[in-house]
Amino acid sequence: MRKLLSLVLALILAACLSCSQAEQDNFLISDWTLFYAFGDTAIAEQNIFIYEDNTFEVMDEDESKKGSWTFDGETLVLTADGEDISLKWDEETHQFTGEYNDMTVTMYMPIEPEEDSTTSDETAGIPGLAGGWTVAEDTAVTEEISTMLWQGLDSYQTGIITVSYTPVAYLGSQVVAGTNHAVLCRSQEINHPAVWAIVYLYADLEGNVSVLDITELPLGV
Repeated sequence: MRKLLSLVLALILAACLSCSQAEQDNFLISDWTLFYAFGDTAIAEQNIFIYEDNTFEVMDEDESKKGSWTFDGETLVLTADGEDISLKWDEETHQFTGEYNDMTVTMYMPIEPEEDSTTSDETAGIPGLAGGWTVAEDTAVTEEISTMLWQGLDSYQTGIITVSYTPVAYLGSQVVAGTNHAVLCRSQEINHPAVWAIVYLYADLEGNVSVLDITELPLGV
């Protein structure tokens, strides 16, 4: 059993934890920074707040400008005063980039590092959204992880519940506007063989938990 679990964990960490959640609009709902540059010269920097009702607000000193936004999973379009700024998502740097009035525009989410914290090689030096998954040093399923799993599944599973999920190992986390979590579970559907499944959870900044995705692995238990 332990050998099989080790194999499953190795496969998951190699193939699954690198999955991008960029297509999930919820990672946009937060505070970002807009940085304008002309060549190598910095021009301006603004705080921008993205709201879930597809509106945004840009703060520039004591003034604020409001507009609307759309995102198709690759391109973010900010519209204000009849003008558009199109910014494309860059998976390598985990930020948006584009051009406006001959200036280069970069939109990123600053993350203040915690004291005495270490940064993984995967995200070191990235001036914006951490984006990459951090592999859990301790894969034990804590009471906190179990509670988040039950909360997420409670809203995800409706009607007659025919599949049970038993947490086996905590795989890792991803910082977004909140935190994504990956939990390895033993999935058992009525009258079907048990399989391994990864349950992806999203915990927002207010502590609400939802299921982002459930991925079954091509490995029986």
